[in-house]
Amino acid sequence: MISRRTVLLGAGAAMSAGLMARNSNAQTKWPSRPITITIGNAPGGDDDTLSRYLAQGMSAELGQPVVVENRGGGSTTVAGNTIASAKPDGYQVLCLITTGLVQTVLRDNLQYSLDNFTPIVSIGGYPLALIVSAKAGITSIEQLMEIAKSEEGVTFASGGVGTVGHLTATMFLSEAKAKGVHVSYKNNPEGIQALAGGFTQMTFASAREAAILKDDPNLRVLAVTSQERVAKLPDVPTMTEIGFPQINSRVWYSYAAPAGVPDDMVAKFSAAVVKGVESPAFQERFGELSFQTDLKTGIELRDFLKSEQERFRKIITDNNIRLNN
Repeated sequence: MISRRTVLLGAGAAMSAGLMARNSNAQTKWPSRPITITIGNAPGGDDDTLSRYLAQGMSAELGQPVVVENRGGGSTTVAGNTIASAKPDGYQVLCLITTGLVQTVLRDNLQYSLDNFTPIVSIGGYPLALIVSAKAGITSIEQLMEIAKSEEGVTFASGGVGTVGHLTATMFLSEAKAKGVHVSYKNNPEGIQALAGGFTQMTFASAREAAILKDDPNLRVLAVTSQERVAKLPDVPTMTEIGFPQINSRVWYSYAAPAGVPDDMVAKFSAAVVKGVESPAFQERFGELSFQTDLKTGIELRDFLKSEQERFRKIITDNNIRLNN
């Protein structure tokens, strides 16, 4: 004979099992709340612009708001450290860009490494543009070379030590057998503002930024690092055309989560990003600015990031660039 106590215990166990199953399903259902993409630069930059555009479509695709948050500083290391130490639940994502990866081989005392992240997807990037200050009296590559090969050398701006602009300018001056003094700013917009004011003489910025600035009377866009000319800058030659084929840098953009995030999160987030990038609207808007789509995921992406680390390590070592913090 089954006692009432046995029935109650059995019912209780069944209820507990049901609750555990529902809780388990709830934990594996991603996303169930808003997702934050953290940007390592100030609003208005390329990483910010791309991420905000993609976030709109991703919100609809994933059924939850995708929010973009800016945490600028330390050449993207403030944002990097925030995400590296975040809970690996899939709701905190870093927009990992070229400059951010450089920091992992540049800084001796960085509190995180590439191993602290799960790479999700890389979307491609922009070529760079060589921009000079017309206000400082430079309007041609010949004038730039004359100054860069003088005793004083050229002053060049960047958005921080170890940024792609910094490393590309360093490589350019090395190839030209010229000299330069690096002036580091908090971000690219500040560096460009200083260039327009005549406080510095040269910088490398993205082709998108250059296209916006092309009509500024205080600036001149001298060349782009892409293989072909940029549609929005048809009169601007490539670096190859002006005699520097080795200068072919670009700034790329990817997304990464804290190490240990669930596989289904990686797959769903990646799929939403890929859908957004492959959409005709994205290609029309950013393609005309010479955005070069180059989608990578999984092992291909991990191998790419590691090869980029080694490439930057060589540039940093060859030019004795270092940060101790």
